[in-house]
Amino acid sequence: MAPRCSTFSRARRQEFIAQLVPEERLLYFNATMRLRSPTRFATRTWLPALLLVLLGAHAAAKSKSSKMRDIADTVAANPILTQFSAMIQASDLGTFLSSRGPFTVFVPTDAAFAKLPPGMLDTLLRPENKVRLQDILLFHVVNGKRLTAKDLLPLKVVLSCAGTPLTLKTTHSGAQLVMKAKIVHADIKCQNGIINQIDSVLMPPEATLPAIAPPPPPAPATNAPPANPATAANAAPADTNAPPVIPVAPIAAPEAPPR
Repeated sequence: MAPRCSTFSRARRQEFIAQLVPEERLLYFNATMRLRSPTRFATRTWLPALLLVLLGAHAAAKSKSSKMRDIADTVAANPILTQFSAMIQASDLGTFLSSRGPFTVFVPTDAAFAKLPPGMLDTLLRPENKVRLQDILLFHVVNGKRLTAKDLLPLKVVLSCAGTPLTLKTTHSGAQLVMKAKIVHADIKCQNGIINQIDSVLMPPEATLPAIAPPPPPAPATNAPPANPATAANAAPADTNAPPVIPVAPIAAPEAPPR
């Protein structure tokens, strides 16, 4: 008589399944799989089902990652990052922030831009200040790294894409600072990096920035008032029967006789 194949005990089956299947899938196995047959039959029964479950979980994770936005699109879709989104558009750096990366971007919220002097953002968004705007925006970007809040804790300095270092600090209360800006929302994952929202706009040293271009001269105003068609229609017609006006030369005064 051929020796009977050994069977898995219930505890051994649960331990084996737990190593391969996520916890939320165990209920499916417990409810549908009855592994009371010999090992050879059991393997033929539940192994294909196990592979299907694992492939389904992999496909779900892949579809989730494919729906993840890149940094530029994530900023544009966030209702509290509209000012930084305007900076990206005016600086023509949207393609750069949509590239492969990875990047870590410290993005000021709209409330952070309210701390700037009045009219400063409008000045930066003018086309003649595009280079200055690009330098300021790149000062918020770190290239080649996905730096979460945990990764930033041991660091003191990181180099920005503008070529100027960013100093990092953690306060006694646990707040993380980039220069003088506090990280208010960390670890926003994007397809090509991570966004950390901050409460202030980062400004590089003035010596490293190009000068602010003067505003364009105002358009010349015309002094002649625009013609009013209604007034022209109601004007009296010119008298064509009036005699022509003949210009008369002035008559010189007579000279006084000599004494």
